[in-house]
Amino acid sequence: MHFELFEELIVVLALAIGLGLALHEARALSNHINGQLVQLLTLYREGEGSLRLSIDDRELFYFVEELRLEPTGSRDGNVHVSYDMNGVDEIGTWAFDAYQIKLVLADALRNAVRHARQEVTFSLRKGTHGGIEFIVCDDGPGYPEHILKNDETIMGVHGSGLGLRFARLVTSRHRTPDGRCGEILIDNSGITGGGRLRLRLP
Repeated sequence: MHFELFEELIVVLALAIGLGLALHEARALSNHINGQLVQLLTLYREGEGSLRLSIDDRELFYFVEELRLEPTGSRDGNVHVSYDMNGVDEIGTWAFDAYQIKLVLADALRNAVRHARQEVTFSLRKGTHGGIEFIVCDDGPGYPEHILKNDETIMGVHGSGLGLRFARLVTSRHRTPDGRCGEILIDNSGITGGGRLRLRLP
């Protein structure tokens, strides 16, 4: 059950306590660790064949509002995170597992903030071949070429490496009767050549 990763999380928590983090920093770290424990459990359930998603119609406006409450770890406000709500209002509702997808997007936003210089954007639009697409962009240096070619570590470059495996598992389990499924795509078409992550749901 990825015990090495679990042990790593415990070490990080112990260090944070020892450093005496500020309240907002402690809350952000607590949410991060809780999210990674959920990811571990999800991966374990997938391995056991017992993973079940809770897919239901969700109001996208309220979903994004809940996502905005998730701590992004912005460095003393140096990075501004903006949310484009146009696509949210246009699409209205969509069927997906809101809890799991929120974990994926919150992780993506934290990673974008970590690498951004000043700006991160979040948006939602209709997919070109049906479905919807959540998009997270930053104005950082972009993804290194070796990561774009082998992006298994992209959401874990500075962490445990759980992020992308979890993201791909959760999105790919969103499937339609005609065989379409969710996916994660990354490139350097973000702000001024920064990183861009797209989460597509059918």
